[in-house]
Amino acid sequence: MNTLGMAFAGLVVCAAGFAQAKGSTVYIDETFDSYDAGRLRAVAPLCRVEQVSVEKAPGTFGTGKVARYNDSSPDDGGALEYSVGARAPGRMYIEFDLFNNEPGELDSKMALIFSVAQWDASRNLSLNANAKRAFAIEFYQSGYYRTLLLRVGASVEQESTYDMNVPQHVQVWVNDHETEMLSYEKPDTGEAALLNPDSFVVWINKELVGFDPAGILMQKSISAGDAVLGRVGFGSPSHGLVDFLLDNFHVEDPTGASAPATSALLEGNEGAEVTPDRMAGADTLQYRKGEAEMNLFVYRPEGWAATDRRSALIYFFGGGWTRGTPLNSASWARWAAEQGMVGIAPDYRTENRFGTSPLSAVADGRVAFNWVVEHASRLGIDPERIVVGGSSAGGHIALWTAIAQTPPGSSLEEAARVKPAALFLSSAVTDTSVRTGYAPQRFGDDAEALSPYHQLDSAMPPILMFHACDDERVSYSSAVALYKKMKTTGNECELISVPRGGHGYSSAYPEWKEKVKSKVETFLKKRNLLPAVS
Repeated sequence: MNTLGMAFAGLVVCAAGFAQAKGSTVYIDETFDSYDAGRLRAVAPLCRVEQVSVEKAPGTFGTGKVARYNDSSPDDGGALEYSVGARAPGRMYIEFDLFNNEPGELDSKMALIFSVAQWDASRNLSLNANAKRAFAIEFYQSGYYRTLLLRVGASVEQESTYDMNVPQHVQVWVNDHETEMLSYEKPDTGEAALLNPDSFVVWINKELVGFDPAGILMQKSISAGDAVLGRVGFGSPSHGLVDFLLDNFHVEDPTGASAPATSALLEGNEGAEVTPDRMAGADTLQYRKGEAEMNLFVYRPEGWAATDRRSALIYFFGGGWTRGTPLNSASWARWAAEQGMVGIAPDYRTENRFGTSPLSAVADGRVAFNWVVEHASRLGIDPERIVVGGSSAGGHIALWTAIAQTPPGSSLEEAARVKPAALFLSSAVTDTSVRTGYAPQRFGDDAEALSPYHQLDSAMPPILMFHACDDERVSYSSAVALYKKMKTTGNECELISVPRGGHGYSSAYPEWKEKVKSKVETFLKKRNLLPAVS
């Protein structure tokens, strides 16, 4: 799980922007704009409110008005609790925006706790008892610990960190069924996922909290039988002083948007991702044999001959070192072939398909590049004119093909004798360090050693980067930091700032697909990498 806070440029999301499914029951749709400043009325479905007031949204968070959860008394914890209906919803979709208004520095016990609990009209403090919570998400206030916990009863199911200086957009699906799986759309890709019975799944800033999109089991005493998961809300420990801003709190029974999984969906997801052994229009070549056997897919341009010395583009797919296949990078390899280059889409080991860590992905990327260099004459390639590109985690791997340092999980033999002629990166992970980087916990003790920003050579190839200013997953600031470091060390780097669209900006704004291709073409021509045959 990565550091969950990403750089938002003016947060305008959520409840109002959520596409409600036809026929769904909306229990809560709270923007707080209807309340007077300084007051938060305890009206249905708001069943309990303490130490929460309404304020005009500051420039750093939200629009209109927001609720300020300010537990100002050390003797009495605050509360904001709602009823989501008298009947058991069976399934719930929950979302809200949260901002740590005043991060603490010392006390690791200060936390705002979001809970889903059993409804019991006779208990006024149902969210304050572990025995009554189906599960809870704990946002710690401390500036040192910046901890986020998923808790079921007294058990911590997942521990990670979040960036307290940026808004957190939280999305939760709850499946309170004993036998049926529930389908929902993954916020990062829009792909269908299956949520197990009696389970919940949490996504923050479109990043999965935990390791399984099929969810975490809720507390059995709550989810079993006909118990009503009818209370949701926020609480804080009585000994803590927390200060958070809350906006766009939305809860619904998403009939139609999330529904019991059909047999067709179950069959379609049964095999999950499949490792391709062939791709249309490409030659399959094996770049690693043995236990870690791995292929790459080569798209040859029209008129190609083995005696050519063409430029080439190797493009690595993204997916957080967890998912993805070379089918996701085939479009760039085909584009390269259309320009007369040799286009190459390498496979590499991912967690979903091989059960491996990011260290294996980096090692495979270096081996693939080295193999292409060593077999350049067979491929009709000039080894001095190889461009390497990648998106997201693929950009991280691409950077490592240009760094002489041997990263953890790799060997000296995997280093190439030449550097790439240039690098082309899109929404790339450039920093994985604990303090400032993306997903440092995925690298354990090797987080900084696997961070390209911290391991750059004094002389690097020219780099062209594209990064959206509102990237909610991989912070735009990391791209800026790499750009500045490249420039101050005398290296060539160009950063194209995409004004909007988030991590997958070209999906949200398809016109950027052509813009990026045009910029890349200009970049390659300037460096005599196009025309492909010199």
